[in-house]
Amino acid sequence: MVTKFGMSKIKGLMVMGAVAAIMLAGSSMAMAAGDPATPEAPKAMSAQHIIFATFDYGVILILISASIGGIAFIIDGCMRIRESRIAPAETTEHLRSLINARQFKELLEFTATDQSYVSQSLNAGLRRAHLGYPAMREAMESSAGEQSANYFRRIEFLNIIGNIGPLIGLLGTVLGMIMAFNAMKEAGGNPKPGDLSGGIATALWHTFGGLGVAIPCLVAFGFLRTKVDAITTKAGVVTEELLESLRPAEGKSALGGSASDDSRTPSAKPAPRRVAAPSAE
Repeated sequence: MVTKFGMSKIKGLMVMGAVAAIMLAGSSMAMAAGDPATPEAPKAMSAQHIIFATFDYGVILILISASIGGIAFIIDGCMRIRESRIAPAETTEHLRSLINARQFKELLEFTATDQSYVSQSLNAGLRRAHLGYPAMREAMESSAGEQSANYFRRIEFLNIIGNIGPLIGLLGTVLGMIMAFNAMKEAGGNPKPGDLSGGIATALWHTFGGLGVAIPCLVAFGFLRTKVDAITTKAGVVTEELLESLRPAEGKSALGGSASDDSRTPSAKPAPRRVAAPSAE
């Protein structure tokens, strides 16, 4: 669960990113305004020029929004996708000590409240103990797959932004070329370089903006996807090992062993801090 301090840091970074993106957009529009060396009297904008300006500002606004969203998802992914948060080592050791001590009631209670990957996967199997070990294993695998899919879905937005970014930039590129050819038409087929520079600059700046949004998002998506796969695979192996240690009790049911010999079994380690459920944002 992200603390208030962490949320304030995220909001601060998002505001800084928005300011930087707006400054970049302002500089791009200034460069696309034409050749300042040949000042002319301002002309009334035609309906066609208003449409061009509307699409131009619209593409810039979409790119700024996508960049802010990409920064937010990257920060969120880096904060949440960590082994210490998904599968804490102290939680695994506590679960192992409860199993070795045959404290199945405490094991069931702890896994029901702890939100770590291993605890939730193991709890799904424990709740099927009365059906035997095969049912426990199947439930555990289903829970593990669902949790892995949830982590992959959290970072999928980066992939979407990374794939849409160049397309939005291409839309701006086409718009800039239309503006350049329209200027050529208005000049009677014999335009000056300054007549075409505005449309060409618009096209290039939109292309640059689309790639500038897409590249960091796709790089972050690849990094976080690899990290999710590595952490969840390791946690899945640990969960299978813990569930396998319950298999000898399958004759009665996995949790059907008697607790009368607790005095001969080692006591469980103190419960670690539980991993809280991720907050809905």
